[in-house]
Amino acid sequence: MRVVFAVNAVPHAPQAQMTHLASARYRGFIPAGQMQRDGQRAEVTTVIDLFRPDFDTKLDLLVLHQPKHDILLLANVISVLLDKLDKIRSEGGRVVIDVSDFKFTAEFQEAMAKALGPDKAQAYRVILDAIFARCDAVTAPTGALAELLRDDEEMATVLFVIEDVVEVARQPAKFAPGPELRLLWFGFLSAHIAALKQLVHDDLPKIRATTPCQLHLVCEKLPTAESRQVFGETDPATFGVTHAAWSVPVLEAALAACDLVALPFDAGSMMSKGKSNNRALQALAAGRYVVAHPLESYRTLGDFIGLDTSIATAVATALADPAATLQRIQAGQDFVEARYSPAAIAARWLDVARELQAAKG
Repeated sequence: MRVVFAVNAVPHAPQAQMTHLASARYRGFIPAGQMQRDGQRAEVTTVIDLFRPDFDTKLDLLVLHQPKHDILLLANVISVLLDKLDKIRSEGGRVVIDVSDFKFTAEFQEAMAKALGPDKAQAYRVILDAIFARCDAVTAPTGALAELLRDDEEMATVLFVIEDVVEVARQPAKFAPGPELRLLWFGFLSAHIAALKQLVHDDLPKIRATTPCQLHLVCEKLPTAESRQVFGETDPATFGVTHAAWSVPVLEAALAACDLVALPFDAGSMMSKGKSNNRALQALAAGRYVVAHPLESYRTLGDFIGLDTSIATAVATALADPAATLQRIQAGQDFVEARYSPAAIAARWLDVARELQAAKG
């Protein structure tokens, strides 16, 4: 069986751009690598490579990551991609569109129209509709996102939930905060402005009212226009916040050095509803406790992490019983390994490929 993952980015992007590669790693490079180790024919290419005349369309499953808005640069030749998808299916292959973010909300369309203009926003929607019309199924990392897709009339009726894979190596569980609590947040800051503002300006002062605390961010290189929406023109250090540019080694080191990982969300945003729990998975695998707002995908981990509408309250609960908190981390690690390991997720992708191949008969 030949499975090809077509992702939106290449694996050797500059370090400053590495946070953009999360979906490519979790839903491309890592499962494909595991399939190769298991003896399967699996490879990763880019969406742009599908436009090449020499792309080999003889395959069993194409996992096409939902193209980002830079596909507009190829709008005049989009028929090349559409014809390629038709050819794959006519030759017996199956096409799955993998969706990590829901880009069909009024909120997203308005933001895109504001940034690129209404004509380009509409053109992007037309391109996506044409691509989705040529797929056999849609995959999503969470049940909540799958429900959003199911409610859209343009989506395929066949939907599979394939969760994100855990990326960091498993480390011993630890919860033994010292005199100063070391709190970590990691991710793409630009996608979490409102949540970080609440963490820095509301939750952090509440935590510090009873417990000395430092906050470390691992994200894109700062400052940025978005980080100024959180900190203003003031250096983050003024708020007792340090930061480092993201990379896998930097993240692993930050996880090893922290006591707790805080993952707040803007619960009122439609874009938050389908968010994956992948950051909580990485933290648990690294042996660190997570406190987070109770998004649907995070409730799957509710026995192992602290879920509360108040991050400060969740931190206080964790600190009140360190032994119980440590036990939750340890149980969570076993759960994560069984359900989200590269082997488990690669097997799920292969199950989908076999199911779709069987259905065509």
